[in-house]
This record gives sequence, structure tokens and C-alpha cells, in this order.
Amino acid sequence: MGWRGTVRSLAAAARAAERDAQRRQKAALKAQMLEDAEAAVAEWEDHIAELMSIHTELTNSIDWKSLASKSKPSEPVRSNTRQLKAEKALSEFKPSFFDRLRGGSEKRREKLEASVADATARDGEDYEQARKRYEAAVAEWESDTSLARRLAIGEAAAIREVIEEFQSISDEGLIGSSVSFAIDDNYVHVRPFVHTDEIVPNFRRKLLASGKLSESKMPIGQFNEIYQDYVASVALKVAGDLFQILPIDEVYVTCESSMLDSATGHKSRTPILSVQFVRQTFSSLNLDRIDPSDSLSNFNHRMKFKKAKGFEPIEALPDPQPA
Repeated sequence: MGWRGTVRSLAAAARAAERDAQRRQKAALKAQMLEDAEAAVAEWEDHIAELMSIHTELTNSIDWKSLASKSKPSEPVRSNTRQLKAEKALSEFKPSFFDRLRGGSEKRREKLEASVADATARDGEDYEQARKRYEAAVAEWESDTSLARRLAIGEAAAIREVIEEFQSISDEGLIGSSVSFAIDDNYVHVRPFVHTDEIVPNFRRKLLASGKLSESKMPIGQFNEIYQDYVASVALKVAGDLFQILPIDEVYVTCESSMLDSATGHKSRTPILSVQFVRQTFSSLNLDRIDPSDSLSNFNHRMKFKKAKGFEPIEALPDPQPA
């Protein structure tokens, strides 16, 4: 092959290598686009699922009945283990020949005697620390058992104490921007101020057969139903948490949202769902499998909802009359 043929071969090989590199680059870009599209669809699906399953994660329960009957902590017993060990070492001390020869027996005895005094002091320190732990445990026991007994009779102040402590360690998050409570003996009415329907994406995402991401406007009916399930899920979550931390048989929950008041032209805090939850019925629900909105049929509730329009304002359920 002449030099011209060699050059043509090299050029052809270079062009083939370039085409191969371009194919690899296109394949890599396509794979990245597919990966990004899958991630975007998964993110959308996860958010929608989270909005409708808030109620499935309840707080840990508190066994107030066991706390009410819990035994008083046992008093600590003073131990002299270190002292006895040091005294034994002193009593068994016998000067060796070299101790007597070098005049060190007295120094060794003095050291052992000092060890007895030190061991006695350390035994005393251990006991004092145990006493402090015991006194703290007794104070906690007295507080817990007293609170449990007050809750057993439905005392409003005791209910408020538990709720305030629970609020201090909880975060509203998806539930809403705030939660208020009306509390009386054996009665709790919770009013979560839920997020507006802006928490629901107004678009849908899906992955096309080509691997591309498709994003389209969500139908208004689907949008409103997702928001309805979100609000119902919040109501279930709030009631479930209170059943977990309080020994009460009923919980009223009224979800409020910011809605336009046609009389004033301004948005205001407006009731959109009010439910009387009963513990026995609530406990029978399979929270992982229910449809939040459909589950409300198990309870006395008020809700005005139309698939095409969404929620309308309601009057909250009235507070129960004292017995």
C-alpha cells in the first residue's frame, strides 16, 4: 500500500473512531436523561404518596395504666466492699525479712492504713451518688404516677400537661403551620391549621417509552381528591397521636385552612373538616391500607367537598355537653 493508501486508511480509522465516540456520548447522555427522568418521576410519586399517608406513622404509645401502678424505686444499700477489701489487706500484712531489714515495714503499714481510710471514703461517695439517683428516681416516680392517676379520671390540667410536653418535642411539618387545642375534663378538640392546596403539585409526571420525562397539567378532579386525602390524613394523624399519648376515648379534630372569605375579600382561617374520632373504631382501622377520605365514613364528621371544586367552608362539630 502506498503512502496515499496509508493516509486514507488512517483517516478512515479516525472517522470511525470519532463516530464511535459520538455514539458512546449519545448513549451516555441518553442514559443520564433516563436516570434524571426516572428520578423526577420517583420524586413526584413519593411526594404524592407522602401527602396521603401522614397518618401511617404514629408516635409511640404511653401505658399510663402501668405507670399508675408502678412500684416505688428501692432505696440504695450502703456498700463497704472497698473498705472490707482494704481492711483485709491490712490485717493480712506481714512484714517480710527485707521490710524489717530496711526499716520499711512501718511505712507499708501506714500506706495500708491510708488505703482503708480512702476505701471507706470512696464507699461513702458511691452511696451518696446512689442516694442522689434514688431521690431523682423517686421524684420522677411521684410525678409520673400522680399524672397517670389524674389522667385516669380525665383531669383537664393533666391532659394539657401531656399535650404541652408532646408539642415541645414534635414538629408540625406536613401537618401544617400550627396546632391549637381546646381542653376540658375528658375532652380534647384539636385544630390543626393545615397547608393550603398549594402543597399538592398541579402537574403529573410519567416516564415515556422513549425514556423521556412527560410533565402535564393535573386534572382538577385528581388534584382536589389528593388534597382531600391529605387533609383527611392529617386529621387521622392528629387523632392517632393523641390516642397514643392520652387515655381518652374520643378526640375531636377540626382541620382549618386559609380560604377566601367572599364577604371580606380576604383569606381567613376556615374550618374545612371536622371529625369526632372514637378510640375503639380508630383502633380497628388498618392505617396502612385505608383511603384517608373514605375512612371518615366510620366517624361522625362534617365535610363539604366536590371533586370539581374542592373543599367548602363548614361549621365545626359542637363541643360535647358536660355530663
